[in-house]
Amino acid sequence: MENFLYAIDSYSWLLLICIFISLSLAAFLGKFSWGRKFKRDAATEDELKIVLGATLSLFGLLIGFILSFAISGYNTRVAAEENEAIAVGNAFQRTTLLQESHQEQAKSILMDYLNLRSQFFETADEDQRAEIRMESIRMQTSMWTLISRIAKANPDPIIVTVLNACNDLYVAQQKTMASWRHQIPGAAWTILIIFGLCSNFLIGYNIRGKGGRNTLIFVIPAVTALALFMIAEIDVPGKGIIRVAPDNLKAIRVTVSSGGLMP
Repeated sequence: MENFLYAIDSYSWLLLICIFISLSLAAFLGKFSWGRKFKRDAATEDELKIVLGATLSLFGLLIGFILSFAISGYNTRVAAEENEAIAVGNAFQRTTLLQESHQEQAKSILMDYLNLRSQFFETADEDQRAEIRMESIRMQTSMWTLISRIAKANPDPIIVTVLNACNDLYVAQQKTMASWRHQIPGAAWTILIIFGLCSNFLIGYNIRGKGGRNTLIFVIPAVTALALFMIAEIDVPGKGIIRVAPDNLKAIRVTVSSGGLMP
């Protein structure tokens, strides 16, 4: 199941097709099973409708419940990116309290750090993201070393605010890493897929007739596949089609480049 989740990186459309084919096969298997039946009376037909309705209702509730988990995780990652942008912007402002000789050095470190954090959200490669994270931590260390050295040489209440701003950079990044995970466990995915297969099997089983066109039998598998695909896309952090963009970090970079925050 973990491989299923991470396959969305480069093979998201292939994953969508595989889900659709699996659900369609389940529906056709249900229809084939209906054709093998010798006879079904009216009471059996009514019972099957009740079972199908109950299964589809539970499946819809399960999709909605799991989708809410995925969206919650996505919103947490969006908030984490916003917090990082606020922390970086605050650090730029606080460095104006330093002497001019130290301001340029601090600005250079923060610009490098800002670019690294933007790249963290933009890249889809896990190895590259890990390297970017380690490099950004080194930039934090460099910034902290610079400010702490100034604080030791000239301790005063003003430099404490700059130290707090440097600490906020670390806290914001740690909150991002805490949110950078799957919200939906593998067991929930297993149950969701089993429900999808059973629902489409029952739909095929309740379709009347063995001949004729089979266009309608693809409708529910297609809709179900799109729903599962959307949930998987939202739940996977930093991969796929639906992911968090570093819009706030880019806005901070434009502001700083235009002379804002730190003249």
